[in-house]
Amino acid sequence: MTFFMVPSEQLSDNQPLHVVISEQLKQKIEAGEYEPGSRLPSEFDLGEIFEVSRTTIRKAIANLTQQGLVTTQQGKGIFGTEQHKISFSMSNPLMQFDAALQQQGYEARVHSLRFQPIEAPAEVSRQLQLTEPSATVYWQEKIIYAAESPIALDIAYYPAAIATSLTSELQQGFTYSTLAQGGITLTAAAVRLESVPATYELSEYLAVPLGMPLLVFNYLAYQGDRQPVVCGKTLSRSDWTCYTAEVEVIP
Repeated sequence: MTFFMVPSEQLSDNQPLHVVISEQLKQKIEAGEYEPGSRLPSEFDLGEIFEVSRTTIRKAIANLTQQGLVTTQQGKGIFGTEQHKISFSMSNPLMQFDAALQQQGYEARVHSLRFQPIEAPAEVSRQLQLTEPSATVYWQEKIIYAAESPIALDIAYYPAAIATSLTSELQQGFTYSTLAQGGITLTAAAVRLESVPATYELSEYLAVPLGMPLLVFNYLAYQGDRQPVVCGKTLSRSDWTCYTAEVEVIP
């Protein structure tokens, strides 16, 4: 087993040492050198290989655990996990995020980072069709978890009337599900998929390396006769998620 050695007390490319180590181990896992269910070297052995403390190794293993690449078993060691991605349908853009997770066997939850009134940015005002100058919207950021792994950051903007009527519910639940439970029936959505690299802040929120590609699902959802209800974007980890679509060509 060959590893690329890194200086024990330095950073590589401005990344913490435990991130550099976890990335090397990730490459080995993705290359098939550790198959699902196989055991990785122990914390002690990894510390000897990389010439670092067990604290640094534990942080590196924690990174891999959060990415769903390994599991640890008390008294038994560190084991590779079966790799598969959570799939979300582009064909059904109104699919509730939590429902998709649960259908694929994951416990779904959110952690709200902020929920506050702000003056609507110009683009948000345009999407939500706000006509009043300096209109107020509610800005929310929340982390989405699959089991214990953070897989996405959702950034949403709501008209003030909707946000104030569902303040506590929106801070505890998933966007589309909460709106539905509040009596708001979504009937259409405009969506766009793109990619961006993880910034420092996003890497902290989602436990990914700086610069890692993130999938960005932009959305604008409507009720009734094209009345905007919410707009925003979901930035999801490309190592955990994928978006699919099925198109039928009718002759």
